[in-house]
Amino acid sequence: MGIRALITPVADLSEIQVHHMLRIMQAYYHNVRRDQFLKDLEEKDWVILLWGNGCIRGFSTQMLFDYDIEGHWIRVIFSGDTIIEKHCWGSLALPVAWGRMMLSIISDCHGREVYWLLTSKGYKTYRFLPVFFREFYPSCMKETPAFEKALLCNLGRRKFGDRFDSESCIIRALAGAQYLRLGVADITEVRRKDKHVAFFEKANPGHTRGDELVCIARCHEENIKPFVLRRLRS
Repeated sequence: MGIRALITPVADLSEIQVHHMLRIMQAYYHNVRRDQFLKDLEEKDWVILLWGNGCIRGFSTQMLFDYDIEGHWIRVIFSGDTIIEKHCWGSLALPVAWGRMMLSIISDCHGREVYWLLTSKGYKTYRFLPVFFREFYPSCMKETPAFEKALLCNLGRRKFGDRFDSESCIIRALAGAQYLRLGVADITEVRRKDKHVAFFEKANPGHTRGDELVCIARCHEENIKPFVLRRLRS
């Protein structure tokens, strides 16, 4: 089945498309409430929709905003709900579409720094970071530098309030929070051999109950891995 990705403004989504997105979320997560799903969706700017055989097979919601950190204005790409149907796992359509969107945003910013803000309930989302970037935080590669740590803490408190723990960079799940169903992103002994998966599990031991690890990466050509940059430009 051929999978293609289409970036769609949230305002242009039809009721049927939103309904299908909700059904996919409910199939892969526990405790997905329609009202909360719609509230989260409304704050986003775009959705990357994955299409196959005329149906939505997955999606990732995206938001862009400006932020002042210590007198330094940056632009932030925030990725929200992201899920792909199991039979489409392995498709590169979503990461390629997201990467090309990132390059377009970088180009439009005319020198202003751009950062990716990502929250990870499962290792599969976290693994996007080492695939795309040389440096990202938090990471097993090095300690989080002071500026990035301050940025993580400021953005965490702004977007997630008291649920955000600035020491661990974790958003603590409340009672009834969404969490992944078994079989979606289970961490096995084989998976733990991947240093990034092992780090994610150590950094976010409560991921199975819905805790989220807040992560950032600088979106700049110098920080994007060369083979990824070539693929995005091809």
